Amino acid sequence: MILFKTFISAALVVFIKANEEVYDHTPYLITDIYETRETCGIILAAENYHSFKTLIIWHGLSRTLSDEGIPTLMINFKQFEERFEFYTKRTVRPLVVIFLAAMDEVYSFSKIAKNLDMSCAVWIFLFNGNISSDICEFCHSPRRNVFNLRYGTEVVVSCCNSTMIEEWWSVMEGHTASLELGRWTDGNHGIQWFYNDSVYNRRHSMEGQEFRIAAQSVYFWETNGKYYGYLGEFLGELSQSLNFTPKVIWEESYGTWNPETSRWTGVVGTLERNEADLVLSELRMTNERLYVMDYTIPIGVGGTRLYSRKLDAARLHWNAYFQAFTVEVWMVIVGLILTIPILLTLITYKKKDCYLLPLVFERYLCVWGIYCQQGLPEFPKEASLRIVYLSIFISALVSSGAYSAALISFLAVSSTYSPFNTIEEFVEDGSYQLIVLKDSPDYDMFKNSNQTLMKKMMSLMKPIDLLPQSFQEAFNQACTQQVVFYTHEAIRRAMANRLPCELTSVYTGKTANLALALPRNSQHRHLVNFQIRRFGDNGILQRLGNKYFSEYHRNEICYPSVHFQGIIPLLTMLAAGFLIACIIFIIERICSPPKKELFDLNRRRRC
Repeated sequence: MILFKTFISAALVVFIKANEEVYDHTPYLITDIYETRETCGIILAAENYHSFKTLIIWHGLSRTLSDEGIPTLMINFKQFEERFEFYTKRTVRPLVVIFLAAMDEVYSFSKIAKNLDMSCAVWIFLFNGNISSDICEFCHSPRRNVFNLRYGTEVVVSCCNSTMIEEWWSVMEGHTASLELGRWTDGNHGIQWFYNDSVYNRRHSMEGQEFRIAAQSVYFWETNGKYYGYLGEFLGELSQSLNFTPKVIWEESYGTWNPETSRWTGVVGTLERNEADLVLSELRMTNERLYVMDYTIPIGVGGTRLYSRKLDAARLHWNAYFQAFTVEVWMVIVGLILTIPILLTLITYKKKDCYLLPLVFERYLCVWGIYCQQGLPEFPKEASLRIVYLSIFISALVSSGAYSAALISFLAVSSTYSPFNTIEEFVEDGSYQLIVLKDSPDYDMFKNSNQTLMKKMMSLMKPIDLLPQSFQEAFNQACTQQVVFYTHEAIRRAMANRLPCELTSVYTGKTANLALALPRNSQHRHLVNFQIRRFGDNGILQRLGNKYFSEYHRNEICYPSVHFQGIIPLLTMLAAGFLIACIIFIIERICSPPKKELFDLNRRRRC
């Protein structure tokens, strides 16, 4: 009995070794793909693993993979769908090895593949023609798309006894594309790979098929059948690089959720209805939109701001004439005007027959005249009075010069300023209305927010039927009406040369990403992301950004004319002075003394 068992074991070892000569290259292919594609584990699957021959093959594979420390799972096709579902919910991908020996097994697995997302794993199809040669013919010339392959599916194929290693994927529905990826070389079971770059670097052609583009963007417009703008030229570069024919579908809005119809509108609705393959638009990333579409990597990252028209500094407020000096300086000037006439009166008033009140009034007029750049009717002879008047002249000259310079800078220098510097100041001001794009996620953000500040801003929102429907209309309102426009700063840069006025902005503290969009679980998402990164590396995005996002600055300096509102305070002060002078003149005429009394009064003033 012991001798019989020894004989059987020796026979099994010889049989295993004989079959391993046929599949001796398979472990090296599996381990190479496992390491280069960074998968998390290996699933070995076949139609029936109970046959003695299949067990021999798997024994050799399991032993080799076990020596490499690679976790392996062996299942049949009946268990495959249930086990594979576990891996589809993970961020890492498994390596799935499928053994196919007959066309019946091909058809059996094709039924399973119809319900799978083939992009969730890396696949190796091993075709063996020992049972039937039909499967080898199918492997060399795959018919239709029996395995439900997608553009981004990674499938490595080894056909029967062929030395070539191929890659399969699908570009068009019902068609399987193939590419010779490598071949077996002599010596130590080596593999010569023809490509070592990214999957999307070698799959750079969509074979001219039509690609539906939904568009609604300030970066994209059409003129005489040609596309212009940042996204227009981006589409041209993308279509040329991937070899597809764009079909543009223009929409009027970005899209919002309609609770009555339970549908999305605008460009988002085209993705929900599967009417577009790509959206060229500066879409904001929101959680609600993630249920119907996938975003690309951002094409613009920045903050959101409140934009309003810069106020003309020539339109001075009433208190602008007092802003040249600080409160302390004004107090000193007023104090000098009030106290110096009293000092002059005390110095001059020496005789008892002099009238005190007219003398004080005259000194006040003299001091006020000096500060108004008016000279004295007669310079005094006394040294004490000369010193005081000289001090008054010097202080008045310095004060008047500084005040005149500040006032002229307000009126003559072309400068602008913002009506407020923070969101809190905007809310407290209350004189400006808030606008956002109609049917945009910004409106829903303000409407549904529970933050106190956001609620206050919502109370300043314009009625929804008066909100602008385009960025150009929104900036026009910001320039012609007393409103502020809430939007992304990239939009402001994109429309820099089309703004009707100069704008000022207030940073809101919120950061937002702008990205393109594709239908949910689109097979082209990774392809578009790869091309965006590639365009960024080779300078295409930078070139387009410099062309369309750089603001145009004129060399000549434009000085705006002073508006009537800007001189109303000046006219008011002039009218008030004229009115006061008339009142004083009338009082003097009414209360004028006789000539003899006037002579005595003048004599007493000289005392």
